[in-house]
Amino acid sequence: MNMADRIQYLRKAKGFSQEELADKAGVSRQAVSKWETGQSTPDIEKIIIMSELFEVTTDYILKGIEPVNMTNRKTIYSLYSGFAVLFATIAGIWSFTANRFRIDECYSIVVAGAAIGCAIALIIQVISNLFRKE
Repeated sequence: MNMADRIQYLRKAKGFSQEELADKAGVSRQAVSKWETGQSTPDIEKIIIMSELFEVTTDYILKGIEPVNMTNRKTIYSLYSGFAVLFATIAGIWSFTANRFRIDECYSIVVAGAAIGCAIALIIQVISNLFRKE
């Protein structure tokens, strides 16, 4: 996706018409049309205005570079939480059914299982980031 496509995509995602974007950016509707068809490019001042309107970075408008957004953070949080719960559950079930641990030892095993789950989630995240950069 090039800059023209990103501007059009962002405008439509916000529900703005070309005329509404033009009014907010202080340009003509024809200027917005030219930006979206790649016939011209907005100056830096207009890119900054659009980044604020569309709630994206100027890097995204210019180069398509997306920062880690809240969705990605929620996904990462879910990954860690999921693995922590999974391993804590496995450790808890194992320690309770083994019948050779005191209850306080079982709690320690559950916490250790959660820590191992978080460590595995971290390893998965690092490996996926390595492959994503290639």
